[in-house]
Amino acid sequence: MAKLIGNVNPKALRELTITVTEEEIRANLDKISQIYQKKAKIQGFRPGKAPLELVKSVYEKEILLEAQDEAIKSKIYNEIKAKKEEVVSEIYIKDRKDDENGITLTVEYEAVPTFLFPNLGSIKVQKKIKRVSEIDVEDEIEKYQRKLGKLVPVDRESKEGDYLIVDYKELENGKTTKTRPNLTLQISKETINPEILERFLNKKKGDTVEVDFVDEKKDRPVKLVYVIKEVAELQLPELNDEFAKNLGFENLEKMKEEIRNYLIKQNEKASEDELEWQIIEEIYNRVQFELPRSMVEEKITRIAQSFKYDPKNEEVRNSFRRIAEDLVKKEIILKNYIEQEGLEATEEEIAKIIEEKAKIYRMDPQVYRKELEKRGLMEDIIDEILRNKALENLKNAVKVEVIIE
Repeated sequence: MAKLIGNVNPKALRELTITVTEEEIRANLDKISQIYQKKAKIQGFRPGKAPLELVKSVYEKEILLEAQDEAIKSKIYNEIKAKKEEVVSEIYIKDRKDDENGITLTVEYEAVPTFLFPNLGSIKVQKKIKRVSEIDVEDEIEKYQRKLGKLVPVDRESKEGDYLIVDYKELENGKTTKTRPNLTLQISKETINPEILERFLNKKKGDTVEVDFVDEKKDRPVKLVYVIKEVAELQLPELNDEFAKNLGFENLEKMKEEIRNYLIKQNEKASEDELEWQIIEEIYNRVQFELPRSMVEEKITRIAQSFKYDPKNEEVRNSFRRIAEDLVKKEIILKNYIEQEGLEATEEEIAKIIEEKAKIYRMDPQVYRKELEKRGLMEDIIDEILRNKALENLKNAVKVEVIIE
């Protein structure tokens, strides 16, 4: 492992005390005054034409405050840059003292934690590879069959696994608030709350099922009414070459072969993902750095938005907190590894990934690259390459026991 550049600090929360001298403040006065001069509106002068000394006199307090702010920001920026810290939060003023020598400030902020990696060769992880069985292939084929299956009405009472064609409505205080005619409902534990599943069994055409519950958001009772129009069962298409051809396969045997290969790739990806998370967790358990709260909260917001949930809802935020923390752990570990190892993305690697992504969007690679550059997204491409490199290096550095399941 290469030597860490900068200070080792596994803490996320940082504190910095600086002193800005009167001389440093005065150094900004002329620059701020000239900015004010360009936009100053002073009686007797056209905008921007008032003498500089007059502008300084009229806007003395404003200019001084901005000169102080500029000197403070500059000093904080230079101090943090010298520490080689990557700030990931707002910088808050914790304490301020003004005297004849200048301004002394204590600020608080969060930065990416830094640490030395443990001996990676001492880390032992397992790579579990799941075999693809004939049952797995058959289950996957059945999913296709179910998608192309047809609902056939039956003249009997309903049982688990059947489908109900219903007219659905919601009532509040006896008034209908929502309706959905010809709603298809499968009678299964996956689609119906197990607590009320029994109510939909042994029903026939013309029966009605009613469910009462309290809407917690509205804090009032709601009645759900299902009027059964048909009891139906799903008739699966026959499994033969014609079925396979309808799905775009050459024949049934080719379909089974391609599905098997697909499942093998899926299992391989799941195995690699699990292996990577094991390594990340093992490293984290050995170095125990502090997670920046601002990074976790920002990650929660993005996850919630990606699933179309309200990111301001506390219940939603808490439900995504664990995965957000894990993602931040991974990001920080990879950042540290990339920096310490001095990993870089070659032009050949950049061109290769751009070509792969361009194919997905059916674009010319050069046109796609120009679009990325135009939108400022080339850094994302480079980051992806570096993260993948770091993960591959880590997987090669630890001891991996392969287990075939």
